Amino acid sequence: MNEENENNLKKLPRPPVVVVMGHVDHGKTTLLDFIKKTSIATREAGGITQSIGAYEISHNGKKITFIDTPGHEAFTGMRSCGAGVADVAILVVAADDGVKPQTKECLDILLKTKTPFVVAINKTDKNNADIEKTKQDLLANSVLLEGFGGDISWQEISAKTGTGIPELLDLVVLTAELEGLNYNPAVLASGIVLEVKKDSRRGNEVFVIIKNGTLKLGQEIVSGSAFGKIKMLENFLGEKVGELFPSAPAVIMGFESLPEIGAVFSAGIINLAEIKIPEKIIPAKTRDLIKKPETSLTAFGTSSDIQVLNLILKADTAGTLEALSQVISSLPENENEKKVIIISSSVGEITDGTVKEALTSAASIIGFRVKTAKAAENLARAHSVKIISSEIIYELIKSVEDAKTGVGQKEVKNRLLVLAVFNSDKLLKTIGGKVEEGVLKSGNSFEINRADTIIGKGKIKSLESQKLSVRQIETGKECGLIVELSDSDFNILAGDELLVTS
Repeated sequence: MNEENENNLKKLPRPPVVVVMGHVDHGKTTLLDFIKKTSIATREAGGITQSIGAYEISHNGKKITFIDTPGHEAFTGMRSCGAGVADVAILVVAADDGVKPQTKECLDILLKTKTPFVVAINKTDKNNADIEKTKQDLLANSVLLEGFGGDISWQEISAKTGTGIPELLDLVVLTAELEGLNYNPAVLASGIVLEVKKDSRRGNEVFVIIKNGTLKLGQEIVSGSAFGKIKMLENFLGEKVGELFPSAPAVIMGFESLPEIGAVFSAGIINLAEIKIPEKIIPAKTRDLIKKPETSLTAFGTSSDIQVLNLILKADTAGTLEALSQVISSLPENENEKKVIIISSSVGEITDGTVKEALTSAASIIGFRVKTAKAAENLARAHSVKIISSEIIYELIKSVEDAKTGVGQKEVKNRLLVLAVFNSDKLLKTIGGKVEEGVLKSGNSFEINRADTIIGKGKIKSLESQKLSVRQIETGKECGLIVELSDSDFNILAGDELLVTS
């Protein structure tokens, strides 16, 4: 028997990796949630780690791996990666809305990656659902459905009620079987990097999909210029395991540095001499634009003679970082607005090192789904470095747009620096402070500014100067205050500023 035939005999059927794609609000997440809820044991479903965005189900005794991709338009790169990893795709189209811009984008990705797909016509339970119109809409966009002159399978479903979902999964399994997916369990594992994350506690986390071989704890692993040894291996439920097989989602801890999303990884003995460690290169276009400013940028560049808005981007994963960078880079450049320059971008929390980099480059810091270290907050407050952090990408983009145009940068005329906090009541606080500018009056409403970020609101209940109750305090004077916070979810600390709003 020759070697090729022997290898073929060793091959086993491989479960399909499936990506669900579609326009925002067409029911992609609802479909995935229904499949997850009904196909994974209740005990297990609660333990699924959402950050990996991938999980396994069993349908009629056959395994299927689903990978999730964000629906927002900013995450095109992550959807492209998802389609590239997948063996089969489900394209979700709402029967009450038809083909929309992101539907077309998904179709372009599927055609470029040559990914087989089935169509799920969703929301058929709605009164305004028009299934026939949706089919015609698909045909008009070159999606040749079965029964309409083509061979693309389709199924009417309701992700809300579950109608048609078992039949949809049947189509997925059939499409995968026609692809003849298989793997060799005897070879060293290889696959695709789905996402990467730098965790302050666990270190470098790399989320992968195994496509061939068997991945084992303790193996050496390499992806591009990134390499290491598998110190911990977790399945999609977050459980520690000793080995995983193809099509399984895996979380790997042990990479010395973070590999690229979409890159191939392989396990085995690493030859460091063959690994090319790239130098950090700044693209020429960006390098030409980066100039050391003559004046410091504070509060998003409030100086009128500065026409550049330098930014440092931080995000929780490489995928979200790429999305944030792409959206900011694509903001239109208009006359009389600051030019946005991304000085650097990296994965991980905002540290004092990030603030120091911002100081040397006169930049503001944008954080997407990341924490800010206490040392970074203190350093930023001391040097007036702007930090804008949010879990919502729209809010960050709005902040950058406002900074470009100067919107929302009105001068604060009445403010107090908090020098001490004397009690720890949840809402009523007794504090000491100094009026830095303007006049503070009893009854004033205020915002709490910490490291150039508004963290909460409150109201001045009373003022005291030299142990006497007073109605107002002027610039330069110290005083005692009793203030009432609007919410117990935040607190006042020494070093905060109270900015009077009314």
